[in-house]
Amino acid sequence: MERAVLSYRVRMEADAGHKPPLLETGWLDTFIASKPRLPRIAEQANNIIRFVGERVVEEGEPVANVPKFFGAAVGSLNRDFALRLTRQLVESGLVTAMDTKFHGCPYELMNLDLTLDGWERYEAELRGQTAGTYGFIALKFGDAVLDPFLRDVIKPAVGKIGYELTDIRDTAQAGIIDNLLRVRIRDAAFVLVDLTHDNAGAYWEAGYAEGLGKPVLYLCEQSKFDAAKTHFDTNHCTTVTWQADQPSDFQDTLVATLRRSLNLFAEK
Repeated sequence: MERAVLSYRVRMEADAGHKPPLLETGWLDTFIASKPRLPRIAEQANNIIRFVGERVVEEGEPVANVPKFFGAAVGSLNRDFALRLTRQLVESGLVTAMDTKFHGCPYELMNLDLTLDGWERYEAELRGQTAGTYGFIALKFGDAVLDPFLRDVIKPAVGKIGYELTDIRDTAQAGIIDNLLRVRIRDAAFVLVDLTHDNAGAYWEAGYAEGLGKPVLYLCEQSKFDAAKTHFDTNHCTTVTWQADQPSDFQDTLVATLRRSLNLFAEK
């Protein structure tokens, strides 16, 4: 699993045009300590559609052969698993491919392309219009109050509705993360943004998510919001305030606001 996650991380950096990280002992120790995980199966399926679509657009013809690094490129545990998932996409009518098992050849796929439905999914993915299976939160890291509040209150509240809530630290803690950040926001079902500390990064992530049309919900510590509110571009947006000593009230309000305002969980 660690090998697969590392391979996926290196491929992401290379595909983003970044120089892959130097795989020395210190970097590897930090990477493994962050307990990185592979994308969920639904995300892997979207990655396959993106992988095929990007290459067809670039080359103007179907992908003749599935490369050896296919598993790493889409975030699967291994290449065989990625091929099995691709076959399911073929059966679902999103991808076309020639399956060589019917031609007396080794079990492979050739001439991969997208159907019209596949291209619609591809375009939706590029615009961040496909809702993932998790929520993403942007916030200041390392705060003595907010970090435990996130762990003990915010994430469990979202979990009650059936979604995992992640931040960029759940993806990786070493190396270049800007492309990973964009991917996590693009593929999220919704984005929470805590503006308690007027963190510039959190504001940027909120703007990126808003630009993609993602449902965005703002959070802020009650006393800070009462004293100074947030930036005028956001202080009129839906904001759930919190107090560290009243976690239950916050959880109830957060869940209710997600259900009512974002309409994400009507069937949960």
